[in-house]
Amino acid sequence: MLRAQVNAFPDTAPVAADPDATDLAALRAEVADLRARVESYERILQLHDAALAAAPPAPAAAPPPPSPDLPHHFEIAADQLLPAQDGFYQLEWGPEGAFRWTGPSEEVGFDAWVDRSRPLVATLRLFHLGTPANANSLAIEVDGVAYPLTRDGKDKLLRSDPIQPRSSDGPTRLTLRVPHMHSPAARGAADRRVLGVAFQRLRIEPA
Repeated sequence: MLRAQVNAFPDTAPVAADPDATDLAALRAEVADLRARVESYERILQLHDAALAAAPPAPAAAPPPPSPDLPHHFEIAADQLLPAQDGFYQLEWGPEGAFRWTGPSEEVGFDAWVDRSRPLVATLRLFHLGTPANANSLAIEVDGVAYPLTRDGKDKLLRSDPIQPRSSDGPTRLTLRVPHMHSPAARGAADRRVLGVAFQRLRIEPA
């Protein structure tokens, strides 16, 4: 009876799975998957390089257009748009045409787009000097240099010395300096403005 019970057990026990072998198989599967991905990326890069080689070359960038030549002269008159912040009062009319009084500042500004490659001369036409002292005291400043305005006899035209050239482009800022201001109210008039000169025209041209 004992022999039968002993023989009822199997002669060999089941073999347990080797954990090292299982891990090795998983690593091999991961390596195979990574290799397949790398090969896929390499094929994509090869196709990309082939497409670039077959594409026509990009056209060369066109050179920038040359900057337009600036005019050789500049002219501005009282009947044009001259804002108050540049040193002007409203437009008025006299027997010699339109004019504007300058003021209340002693400085009047102009921005001129003009060729500066050679010396220029400024010619200022006035309707009135304001006070006689302005006849020999007016000057126009360009690039930080003051150029006195000389009156031609008793005429109301004043001309500057030659304005020095410069190489850079861009607008030229001209500043008319009026050292002697006056107010009609000081002589009993109702006009309380502070006035400089009665401006009519400014012209800049080659000397």
